[in-house]
Amino acid sequence: MEISEEILTMKANLTCCRLTFSLAAPERLAPIKALTSALSESKVEDVVEVILQSIPYSGFPGAVEILGHIEVSSLETVQRITLSPPRNIFQEVYGAASDKVRDSLRQRHPDLESWILNFAYGTVMPSSSWETRDLEKLAISSLLGQMRMTPFHSHLRGALRCGCTVQELQELLEGLNDIAHPDALKKAFELLSAESTKSQNSD
Repeated sequence: MEISEEILTMKANLTCCRLTFSLAAPERLAPIKALTSALSESKVEDVVEVILQSIPYSGFPGAVEILGHIEVSSLETVQRITLSPPRNIFQEVYGAASDKVRDSLRQRHPDLESWILNFAYGTVMPSSSWETRDLEKLAISSLLGQMRMTPFHSHLRGALRCGCTVQELQELLEGLNDIAHPDALKKAFELLSAESTKSQNSD
């Protein structure tokens, strides 16, 4: 498989996406192996950013564990830059559907809405200098690993809304082909194809 230059050079490159996948599905790809690959192709600060941005999807335990495998001397040199003014990432990802998504979260449990908005979208994601499109690539990689195809679909649309191309996302899925569950991967390609068709019909 030939991967385009675009996906190799962006911050959320394939090895970084495989790392966030591994934190969500360590039984399918060993996080240590994924970490080694990511560090061989990306700056330490970018790898650390991937791990931190994975927390809303795969939790603290995996992040705490994998950060322990990065040399302390390397971590001491990492400087995170926060964009100012902060972005409304929730609005960027969900667009016109933002209110509907918030209502859906609130119906499940009132605290769920506030926790997701205040922690994931209000604290973790805005703390990153990465473009939202890169954060969404990490999101769909993690959710594919967990086989959570409903939120995967939401973030697939979010990735497209934030500037990812269909080809770029297709290449990402192809790059996860060897580790993703076949059923989840098949569904992912179907969802991407449907979104591509929808986009073409609206042009």
